[in-house]
Amino acid sequence: MSRILVIGCGNVGSVGLHKMAQFPDVFSEIHVVSRTTEKMEATRDSILKRSKGKVELALHEGNVGDGKDFLKLLKKIKPVLVVNWGSPYDNLVVMDACLEYGVNYIDTACYEDPAKYGFSYKLQLAKDKDFKKKKLLAITGAGFDPGVSNIFSAYARDYEFDAIDTIDILDCNGGSKDKKIKFAPNFDPEINLRELILPIKFWENGKWEQRGKLIDEDAPYIDFDFPEAGNFTPYLMYHEELETIPTHIPGLKRIRFWMTFSKSYLTYLRVLYEVGLTRIDPIDYNGTPVVPVKFLKAILPKGKDFNKTYKGKTNIGNVIAGTKDGKKKVIYIYNVCDHAEAFKETGGNAIGYTTAIPTVACAKLVLDGKWGGVGVKNTEDKSFDPKVFLEEMAKTGLTWTVKKLKDVPKGLDKEW
Repeated sequence: MSRILVIGCGNVGSVGLHKMAQFPDVFSEIHVVSRTTEKMEATRDSILKRSKGKVELALHEGNVGDGKDFLKLLKKIKPVLVVNWGSPYDNLVVMDACLEYGVNYIDTACYEDPAKYGFSYKLQLAKDKDFKKKKLLAITGAGFDPGVSNIFSAYARDYEFDAIDTIDILDCNGGSKDKKIKFAPNFDPEINLRELILPIKFWENGKWEQRGKLIDEDAPYIDFDFPEAGNFTPYLMYHEELETIPTHIPGLKRIRFWMTFSKSYLTYLRVLYEVGLTRIDPIDYNGTPVVPVKFLKAILPKGKDFNKTYKGKTNIGNVIAGTKDGKKKVIYIYNVCDHAEAFKETGGNAIGYTTAIPTVACAKLVLDGKWGGVGVKNTEDKSFDPKVFLEEMAKTGLTWTVKKLKDVPKGLDKEW
């Protein structure tokens, strides 16, 4: 029987809460804190309808970015675990409050400074000694990518290979929205757009390589046939799991990240960037400071505008090459998720579903004592058994497939 505190009630948080409500024996008392009461009430009502009144959520309106107020909430609720599905801007403040109160912590995305482009785990991982001193556990990046992509890598390390040479993470959203929706990022528009305009980076031979930007006309891409999702064009880009996986895979020579985009999506992104709507510095508008990307976030479509009509599937996985018993080996380990099925079960889409379900599985493992320890860790940490996680994830709602390949697929075998 566990009392937990969940932060956030957006697309990911709402899906995650629906899923937690399916396991009342594990999540016996769920508290939710969000800036928007309306979102929490809508999620609560949806869960009550689906669970036929068997599960209740305690709602708390508040801004967790205010560390003092969040600490008061922790003292009032007395949770045994905090699950952060809120803004990555607040990660450090929330972790500090968890340290002061004394409670374990899980999130899905690494910290970002709202005043600076880019993201990094460095400031969160720097709290490792403090969490160890308090004998507390913090698991960062426990979504899908990052999260399961890290665990796929760890599973290959521990169960499939003697040595891993290369990892290519491929994220495909093969879904299609209502034709009226011309442009809508896959998740929080502000966070998503800030990420997509960063320089393209990948890790190779012990150092970082850079290849322009995703918005460049000649941005690197390949064609790839994603099982069940279809043929799409993934583009090379930088993503946060690339920062930590190399430190946990001995001898790794290269790791890259690819994500699918349509040409029209990249055209919209390019135009928004060129006209300045992805800027994060305030501009003066008739005497009022306005941050362009926040204004853009306010006017772009939200999940509630298209989730009901979202069709198609996502496919996220890793192509991993190395050696086993002295022989070359290549595998493709991946998950497929259906947008329509995700909506039917939780009212969200496959993007939110694939992010939330791994977090729920992680929380179950922590509460059951199957994943433990102290300090700040990423999901590929050697102290965690990746097979136990993948088995739990399948029970929670996301299955996974390991496919043996004859060779590295065309395009991924190329030096970029």
